[in-house]
Amino acid sequence: MRTFTVTIAGTERFDGEAPYTWVVEAPNMASATDKAVAYHALSQDQRLCDLEIDPLRTFEGTPPPDCGYYWNDLRAEALN
Repeated sequence: MRTFTVTIAGTERFDGEAPYTWVVEAPNMASATDKAVAYHALSQDQRLCDLEIDPLRTFEGTPPPDCGYYWNDLRAEALN
C-alpha cells in the first residue's frame, strides 16, 4: 500500500469553508480517491454529486510539514 493525499471540497465550499484533506493508504491514486470520497461523503453527510476533488492538493505522499492546512490521517497506523 502507498500513501496518498486527497483534498475534497463539498457543499461547505459555498459557505467559504476550506476543503477537507484526507491522507489514505491505497494501491493507486484511483483507489485512494475512491476511499477518501466515500469516507468524506459518509462522515460529512454529503451526496457524491456535491463533491469536487482539488487536483492541486491531491497527490502521492503526505502533505509537507509547512503545507499551511490541516489534514485528516486515515492511514491504518494513525487510527490505532
